[in-house]
Amino acid sequence: MLPDLGEIPRLRRALGLSQTELASLTGVSQSAIAKIERGQTSPSYQIAKKILDRLDAERKRNEPGATVTDVRTRKVVSVGPAVPLETAVADMRRHKFSQLPVIDGGRSVGSLSERAITNLVMAGKTPADFARMRVSDAMEPPFPTIDEKAPVSLAAAILQHYGAVLTTSRGEVQGIVTKSDLLKLVQGPRP
Repeated sequence: MLPDLGEIPRLRRALGLSQTELASLTGVSQSAIAKIERGQTSPSYQIAKKILDRLDAERKRNEPGATVTDVRTRKVVSVGPAVPLETAVADMRRHKFSQLPVIDGGRSVGSLSERAITNLVMAGKTPADFARMRVSDAMEPPFPTIDEKAPVSLAAAILQHYGAVLTTSRGEVQGIVTKSDLLKLVQGPRP
């Protein structure tokens, strides 16, 4: 059940947002937000939900003690250690990722990065060599893991030294946090 639409201006002001900023965050025009706040129009359920969800996300983002659950990417694109290296690199290129976790049986066993591939090229590996290689031949140590309830500040500190942090619950990988995910704290999640 959605909160009362009359709460929108109070929530918006409490977050320090202008109507224009809320419009930018939600994709709803500023004039529509003004009319909704004045009670001059009744928005569709979808628009009301979009506005109220964004206000709730902004409230959570501004709360002290954000956890990695607030910024992580839930869908972890990973590869297995036995996957052909060419296939893994094609996945990296398709998704525009510079690194991938290597997962085997739900557990992180390594990582694959552009740096690892570059090191192999510098070591003289040829396309024929790469055609025979598996991910396990090129993988680096696994990304660090932290509990999904850990503070974002911990993930940020780890990301100063590693390319990614995996989030776990009961030992199972639940998400991934990269430096670009931390930008959600500045801009908020995409509507």
